[in-house]
Amino acid sequence: MAKKITVIEDETVRNASITDFSTIAESITVWQRLTHQQYAKNTLVAFKNDWNSFLLFCEHHQASALPASAEIVHRYIEKMAQTRKLASLKRYIVTISLVHRCHALPNPCLSNEIKLAMHKQRLDKHDDYTNAQGFRDNHLHDLLDVFILSTKAKDVRDMAIWAMTFEAMLKRSEVTALTINDIEVTPDGLITLSVNRTLIALSDVASQAINRWLTLSMIDSGFVFRRIDRHNNIGDNPLDHSSIYRIFRRASQELDLPADVIFSGQSPRVGASQDLADAGLSIHQIQHQGRWRSPAMPAQYIGQRAKRDNTLKKFANKNGK
Repeated sequence: MAKKITVIEDETVRNASITDFSTIAESITVWQRLTHQQYAKNTLVAFKNDWNSFLLFCEHHQASALPASAEIVHRYIEKMAQTRKLASLKRYIVTISLVHRCHALPNPCLSNEIKLAMHKQRLDKHDDYTNAQGFRDNHLHDLLDVFILSTKAKDVRDMAIWAMTFEAMLKRSEVTALTINDIEVTPDGLITLSVNRTLIALSDVASQAINRWLTLSMIDSGFVFRRIDRHNNIGDNPLDHSSIYRIFRRASQELDLPADVIFSGQSPRVGASQDLADAGLSIHQIQHQGRWRSPAMPAQYIGQRAKRDNTLKKFANKNGK
């Protein structure tokens, strides 16, 4: 859900804030104040960097950044499009819009000129995406060979996350939100997860990995996966999305994979989709197992881009009625 950031009503406060946003910011303090701390720190850092970049561009071209004209925003987007992906260009538009809207200034990004410019970028960068590197079954078992006997809390926790996230095809948000109440252990030790009202039965391999973590951590309530400090102490705070990213990045490092093969939090869903496709499952079967709303993403993950494009169009038309 989009954040509803209020416009600065007080003229004195607004003018002071415009002054702040007219110079390069070294910290996110002004952004915390502007957004009333409704965004995560990493998001505010991205906003700050994007806005600083736009300020430098405007300064170089001797143009006003606040308020900015549609022309200078258009020129900025064209310049950044030479080296940036479509997702980055969209984020720049969001950042520039947010600053103008909060200061009650005309938003140049709402102009037809910018809308047409972004439409052009969407067409030009139609295939401007890359899948995360797939974390596959062979990677999981190679990690098991290394860490199956480890008693270090971090090793046991990460092994449980690698096994469970891959096998259940979990999103990062589903991993971080998992609580003890979402886990049912049968008398023979097998585990069933409850994820958004869907029951997912895990294999003996994943069940054993999770049971080892629960036994070592002695967690009997609250979040299942928690932060561990450098002294190997298990904390009370749950992991966040960046933690899941680092845990999967660690997996690629532990496997001594090439430098350009780096796992991320999306990697287990990509790899599981590829393994299921290799096993003969259809796109719709993979969609059901991964709990996607449409078959577009699994089609992309297994390399069927034409199928992805067609399903995206059908899905958009269906939901646009």
